[in-house]
Amino acid sequence: MSLTFRRLVDADEPAVRGWLQAYLEEHVAWWLRARGIDADAAALVAERGLVKRDWQELLVARAADFVQVAERDGEPVGIVRAALREDPYLGLDQGVLQWVAVAPAARGQGIGAELVARALQWFDAHGVSAELFVSAPNVAAVRAYERAGFRPADSRMLRPRQD
Repeated sequence: MSLTFRRLVDADEPAVRGWLQAYLEEHVAWWLRARGIDADAAALVAERGLVKRDWQELLVARAADFVQVAERDGEPVGIVRAALREDPYLGLDQGVLQWVAVAPAARGQGIGAELVARALQWFDAHGVSAELFVSAPNVAAVRAYERAGFRPADSRMLRPRQD
């Protein structure tokens, strides 16, 4: 079946919260390891209310930013959020690809690439370059973004805490 794309609606909450949960737990775990902290990522995501926070941010963002849901057979299978921001150093408008998620059962089918392409078209329509931040251990995402034309511009380096 073919994909359709639409705005985020309140009824998407169960699916999107599930994707947020998985995304946040994975990324928090990477950041904890990078900082040398032995802690439970899932517990940290829960106690800090990160899923609720990010869901609320998506609801607000859908009014001004580019927030689209990919749907197949009436079911959401992916989401992208992109925004326009001013570069704090250059004063230029720029596009920021903030979040892409694809349902685990729908991965590897080009949905993420299509969501990224739609965001890039939105950036092009606004005449801006695009940037994103991706965690280095997320090799699949790094490769996908490289296929979409993104290239490394800098590296964030951390020194784990010394106990």
